[in-house]
Formats: sequence, structure tokens, C-alpha cells
Amino acid sequence: MHTKDLARALRAFANIADFDRSQELHRLAVFLERGRNETIAARLKRTRSSARYPARLKESLAAIEDGLRAAGAIKPSIALAEIQRIFAGRPDATIGAFFEEISLPPLLPDASARRFKSANESVAKSICSDLAEASGNGQSFHARLAELVSASSAGTATWTLVANQFIGNRRAYRDRAAAIRAIKLHFDAL
Repeated sequence: MHTKDLARALRAFANIADFDRSQELHRLAVFLERGRNETIAARLKRTRSSARYPARLKESLAAIEDGLRAAGAIKPSIALAEIQRIFAGRPDATIGAFFEEISLPPLLPDASARRFKSANESVAKSICSDLAEASGNGQSFHARLAELVSASSAGTATWTLVANQFIGNRRAYRDRAAAIRAIKLHFDAL
């Protein structure tokens, strides 16, 4: 199930709920509608789990999930079960504080972790300077990037540093190809 589909379903369920529950379901629908239409699993990868959550919203989602599962709507009930993973911690938060917390970007992994210790900073700086020189022309940039990718034996950690320096973010990439793809997408968006 995709985020916008689940948002429409939550709005429909909000119509039969009492006022307070309907407001919470509407807020969750707005949260899901923000951004692009993607699967629930993809959105959850970029969503931080909460340290506190509103108990009534979690109860509402669990009740809807149980009803869908009993009616035989397995895929939508699985989507609701997935979305409940962001409800972690204690059940004593206000709805505003909850959405504020889960809207923050996910925490970056520890930079001193073993996978980041293998990064070669001098190689990353060299690749970044080569890319900066070639960034004047789209064709020359993509050609130079392809040369650097094939010539360099740099791993994921080094290409993550390159992407972070070139793009100006502090994101962790799951593999070398994801970091290179992020560099290409950032350059093409300029």
C-alpha cells in the first residue's frame, strides 16, 4: 500500500470516529500525504521512531487493523501494522509533539562505527575536486564521474564522504552505488 492510499483510507475511517480520534487520524493522513507517493515501508525507512506517542492514536490504528484483517483485507492491515512501528517508547505524548518528533530526519549512524573508519579522506577530497572541476558541463561531468568510478577502488565509506561533500549533506548510503546515484541526481537537479 502506498502512503497516499493509506491517507485516503484514514480520512474515510476518521469520518466514523469521535471528534478527538478523527482529528488524530486526519493528522496522520496529512503526515502520510506529505512528500511523494511511496510505499509505507519506504516512508518508514526515513521516519524516526518516537520516544513517546499518543495512546489513543495507536489504539485507533490497532482497531482499524484488526477490523481489516477480520474482513479479509490483508494488505491494508499489514500496512497499518507497519505504520505502528513508529509508535515506540511511552504512551504519554500529545499529538503535536508526536508528529514533530517523527518528522525529524532519522538519526545518522555513529560516524566512528567500523564501516566509516575505512573511509579514505584524501581519496574522497581528490574525487570531489575532480567532480567540481568537471561540473561546468553535464556531459563532461557524467563522463568524469564514470571514469572516477571505474578507476577508483574506493568503497562505500569513501563514496559516502564524496557524496556528503559534493551534495552538502550528512546522509549515510547503504552501498557505493547509492552514493554515486545520489551524486548524479544532485548534479542533474542543479
